[in-house]
Parts: sequence; C-alpha cells; structure tokens
Amino acid sequence: MYRCSYPGIQERNPRLKGAEDAQESLSSRSTTFLWIIISWGVLLRLIPYLFNRSLWLDESMLALNIINRSFFQLLKPLDYNQGSPLGFLMLERLAVQVFGTSEYTLRLFPLFCGILSILLFYRLAKLCVTPKAVPIALGLFAISGPLIYYSSEAKQYSSDVAIALLLFSAAIYYKSRELTPRRIAGFGLLGAASVWFSHPSLFILAGIGTSLTLFCLAGKGWTTRIGSLAIVYSAWALSFACCYLISLRQLSNNQALLYEWSFGFVPSPLLSLVAVDWFINAFFGIFRKPVGLELTGIAVLTFLVGCISMFSNKREELFILMSPILLALLAAGFHKYPFSARMLLFIVPGLLLFIAEGAEEIRCRTRDETPIIGACVIGLLFFHPLLSSSYQLIKPSTGSLPLGVQSVGHTREEIKPVMNYVKEHEHEGDVLYVFDGAKPAFLYYAPKYRLNDMNYVLGRASAWTDHWEDYEKDIDQLRGHRRVWLLNTHIRGQEEKFFLYLLDRRGTRLDYFKSVGAIVYLYDLDQLKPSTQR
Repeated sequence: MYRCSYPGIQERNPRLKGAEDAQESLSSRSTTFLWIIISWGVLLRLIPYLFNRSLWLDESMLALNIINRSFFQLLKPLDYNQGSPLGFLMLERLAVQVFGTSEYTLRLFPLFCGILSILLFYRLAKLCVTPKAVPIALGLFAISGPLIYYSSEAKQYSSDVAIALLLFSAAIYYKSRELTPRRIAGFGLLGAASVWFSHPSLFILAGIGTSLTLFCLAGKGWTTRIGSLAIVYSAWALSFACCYLISLRQLSNNQALLYEWSFGFVPSPLLSLVAVDWFINAFFGIFRKPVGLELTGIAVLTFLVGCISMFSNKREELFILMSPILLALLAAGFHKYPFSARMLLFIVPGLLLFIAEGAEEIRCRTRDETPIIGACVIGLLFFHPLLSSSYQLIKPSTGSLPLGVQSVGHTREEIKPVMNYVKEHEHEGDVLYVFDGAKPAFLYYAPKYRLNDMNYVLGRASAWTDHWEDYEKDIDQLRGHRRVWLLNTHIRGQEEKFFLYLLDRRGTRLDYFKSVGAIVYLYDLDQLKPSTQR
C-alpha cells in the first residue's frame, strides 16, 4: 500500500541518492587534490631549508646584528645599513637565544611563515575567486619560485607575505559582517600588531581602510559602521605612530638604503619618456620577480582578464587586493619605498588570485568551442615554475640550471665549502685577506670553522665606492708573506679582476678553490714591493 500511495518517491529517491553520492565523491576528490597541492608546497619549502645553503651577503649582515646585539640594542639603527621590522628582529633574537646561532635557527621563523602562508592563501582564495579557480591559484602559489626561496632566507620577506594574507582575510571577513566590540578589538589589534612585524603592512592597512570606508559610505546605515571603523583605524594609526618614532623614522632617512634602492623609484619628471619606460618595465617585471612567472605575456593577459572578471563579480575583493599595490607604487613615486623585486613579495598573493581568476575565465569562455585554449593558457602558466621547483627538489645543491629553468631554492654564495677548504689547507703563518663583499659572511662563519684565530685582514676596498686606490693600500698590507689566501663572495663588476691583476703582476698564484658565488686564491707575495716603489 505504501508503494501504491507514493509511486514516484520510490523511483526518484535512488536517483537523488546517487546524485548526492556522486557530488559528495567529487567534493571529496577535489578536497584531496587541494591538500595534495598544499603538501607539495610544504615539501618544496622544507627541502631548501633542510639543505641549509650558506648565508649570503644580506642574510649574514642581518644575522650579525641579531647575534651580536641585545634586545634593547636592536632598537637602534642596525649595522651594515640593514632595515628590518622590530617584531621580526625580536623573534629572531629570541630564537637565537633559545636555539643557538645556526642557519636553521635564523631561518626557522621565515620557514614557519612560508608554510603558514600556504594555508592562509587557500582560505583567502576560497573567499576571493570562483571555486574552479582555487586549485589554479593554490597551485601557482605552492610552486612560486620566489615564495619558496624566501621561505628559507633569514630575512623578513616571507613574514611580509603571511601578514599580508592575514590582513586581507580579515578585511574580507569583516567587510560584510556586523562590527561587534569583540570584532572591533580583534581587527584593531591585528592591524596594530602587523606594523611592528612587516613594513609593507602599512600599504595593506591603508588600502584596506580606504576600501572599507568607501564600501561603508556606499551602503545603508553607514553612520554606525563608520564609527566602529574609526576605532579600528585609530588603533592602527596610534601603533604606526609609535613604530615610526622608534624605528621607521631612522630607516626612512637612511640615505645609503635610498641610494641602493633608487632603481625602484619612479623617475622624474613623471610624464617623461624615461618614466613611461620605467612604468612599462615595472609592470611586466613584477610578474617575473617577485611573482615567479617567466612567460610574462601570458601572466599579464590572465591578470587583466582576472581584474575585469572580479570587477564584475567580486568588486570589493578586487579593491581590497589591488589598493596596496597602487599605494606601494605611489610611495615609489615619492622615493620612500622601492617598487621592485623582493620588496614587493607581499603583493604576490593578490596578483596570483587575479591571474588564477583570469585563467579560469578564459577556460570557461572557450571550453565549448576551443577548449584547448584554456588548457594551454593554464599549462603555460604552470610550465616554468613547475619545471623549476621539480628540478630543485631533485638537485637542491646545484648552482647552474638547465636552459629555461628558473631557480627557486638555489645557492647564491656558498662560502662554507670555501672556508672549509682554507681550514683544511692552511699552514702556520698563513694570512687570510677577506674582500669587502665577503666580510659579513666571513665574520658569521669564522668561529664555526675556527678561522677567527687565523691571521686575517678585512679588506677596506669596495667595488661599491670605486675607490681603486684602496686596493693598492690593501695589497701593501699583504707584502712579505709567502702564503696569502684571498677570499671573495658577492663579486661585483671589475673588483676581483682588478685586484688579481695587481697580484699576478707582483706575486705567484699557488692555488685556488671555487664554489657557487664564492672563491678563494692562494698567493705567494713574499717579493711584493710596496706601491710607493713601483
């Protein structure tokens, strides 16, 4: 009787159940695939960290400040014209105090931020792009060469990305929700803390503040909401003011840093051909560095399509993600922040979301008539970073890569094998001359290889200044010694060639040993005459 009363239900239920099972199975496979991508990204970040390449120039300069200073001393301007957020410095100093001064310790917090960033990006992607674009975005983020590399570098760029993701996620979460006192406090404290751990967080907070204010004014009942946002902004502004007085004021007036990064500033006048050329190069250049996509034409195309798509469907998310990029460009126009390379690593998540959205939009538009187009676009986006990350996973120690492969976890200045060679082949009475570019790394590693007990001379001559007469003075210090080792890394211009030219004319080369980005020579300078007698 039951079946006669409801004849249709008995026939439909199996179909509905089958459809639900199929949907659940598809969702499960999709989730599994996303977690495979996340695991792959974690592995790609762990391998370079475990390989433990040598600290290069910038890392070693910051490391010496962290190791040789107390917590209080880190509040003062850093040696070697280094600039780093105070929160990052304090965490690094705490890690050194607890775990020691090894490279593993110095790179532990950047690694943590690099791994955390993958999870944060996954969450942000689900909030910002269409569901089918999420795997594309997550995959590009997981295998991005610069993101992998800076996850195992003892600098703050990896934490810049993690903090940017936290702020973006918070802004998108709070933009359409009631700002209760608890949420106001949480949002305010997050932004206030971020300025102490990330310098570019200022651009992100300013962009978020501008975007949320505009959204609020465009909606109803904005008077109450704008008051809540004002409390949040006040907390951010107060924290930034304190950070500026303690740290950023000195850093912003560092002329050496401003000169070093001058290529990242917008040229003047703004409407000149030089400035136009700079804008074009900067726009296309950011997709190679720091995004890590070699085929910049495909990257630009998908980026523009993604921006158009999000303007139609996710306009608020578009403004939140795009505004910090425009503010960073504005700061570069005022010569306050370089719009270049690793200094822009914090904008990579937003750019990858636009690119993924654009790639999925192209695939969706062409899937009926010419599906090969969408597949080719996505394949070309993944080709170089996937090839590079896979190669480096197999051979993380290589310094030279196959043609067309961009390095992600490569060694830059492998001074450790060179110093080990000197230690194994030194004789009593040997002298070690350290080139200016090698001094920070040498001072960091000398105690580890017991070369600090050796008679060494720190070079005064520097290729940065082009004062070539300083090389003559340095050579005069070395005359009369039968065995002089000359250690060099971070070789710039004609520095080494000029120095060796002088030595080859008045000494005898006995030996040399070379590693990636580092080299040491052994000379007999017993007959070297002082420069005044030549």
